[in-house]
Amino acid sequence: MKRSSHPFMHLLVLALWSLVLMVVAVVAGAALGISGTPSVTQSHGHAAVFLLWNVAVQLLTFALPVVLVTWMYYRDNQRDFYRMDFGRRRWMLALAGVAVLLFLVPLTDWLTTWNDSWTLPEGLRKVGEESQQTVEALMKECHPLLGLFGLALIPALCEELFFRAGVQNLLRRWFKNPHAAVWVAAAIFSLAHFELSAFLPRFFLGALLGYLYLYGRSLLVNVTAHFVNNAIIVLAYAIAADGNSGFDPSAPLAVPPLLTVACILVAAALFYGVFLRHKSFPETE
Repeated sequence: MKRSSHPFMHLLVLALWSLVLMVVAVVAGAALGISGTPSVTQSHGHAAVFLLWNVAVQLLTFALPVVLVTWMYYRDNQRDFYRMDFGRRRWMLALAGVAVLLFLVPLTDWLTTWNDSWTLPEGLRKVGEESQQTVEALMKECHPLLGLFGLALIPALCEELFFRAGVQNLLRRWFKNPHAAVWVAAAIFSLAHFELSAFLPRFFLGALLGYLYLYGRSLLVNVTAHFVNNAIIVLAYAIAADGNSGFDPSAPLAVPPLLTVACILVAAALFYGVFLRHKSFPETE
């Protein structure tokens, strides 16, 4: 492994690559005429093109920067850096991670409701609303399978590569404290979506995914949980798209407090029993 510079410098290079490639994507999108926000009044074809372009942007601005940084600084140890362990035990841990995430849905819903009550500047709230409307339009207009690919699988893979295998890994090497790395990476993950109206639930999700990556010791574990989280949302909007079900995927679940507490306790017990009880990790690598 090359150690010609400090992990902080590697983190800066990662951020710089992401910023440069993001600018390239924006310029390319404008040149190709793929801009604006798709709406429910536009054709399925337009929404599909927009979604596929978003896939390309995700790969360019999140996945490629991590690949470049690991090639530059960790070329001889890329598999260990990413934690590319897809063995049978990792698949079992991935399923356990999904179960933990599902039991924590009531807590996430409560955090969403609390976050919605925050008083935010109109400009910041408008940015969040526009971003949400874009995603909702894509989920409603695109075929569910395309939605699962472009709004669930690719974002889960690219974001986990960038924020966990990239940012969290480098922060851990810099801080020498895995827990600090998890929470700082989670904050960056949430802020990078530019939606303060959804900061709390996304921050919590980022921390959960960070600990699944830390203790699961495989990118497979957190990518699977992230994909399931996204897929549930995509499928919920697909069910509501026909307008006949009467189902509103954006409405709060309103789970009773006692049931929420029970779900949290089950999730904590499951996480402890599967990921913590018989598992340790090195403080540094």
